[in-house]
Amino acid sequence: MGFARFMCEMRALFTSIVVAASCAGPALAQEANLNAHSAAMWHEQQAANRMAQQRSVALENQVGALEAQMQTETRLRDLEGRLVASRLPATDATQAAPPAILPANIDAWMAESNARVRAASANRR
Repeated sequence: MGFARFMCEMRALFTSIVVAASCAGPALAQEANLNAHSAAMWHEQQAANRMAQQRSVALENQVGALEAQMQTETRLRDLEGRLVASRLPATDATQAAPPAILPANIDAWMAESNARVRAASANRR
């Protein structure tokens, strides 16, 4: 009976090992699925982080461009203000001299003007 009892105990041990292994199988499969799910979530989070960083860089570029445009417009306004201030003051139309009236015979008028210029240049001291 010793051998039969040993065999019975061995069957019980073997059965318990088989039962434990069959129960552990799904747990191992679940762990593999859990690892795959965790890896997928990690990769998804990394992709979301990269997209957020790209959006941040794009927004920083936009802000920089708007600041540069604002500075350009401010400088142009300042320059226009200086140009307006540096211009000669406009005269009142009522105080302006009347426009010169050209003579009817322009050739005679030009000849007289040339004669006056020659006379003035001949009187050098």
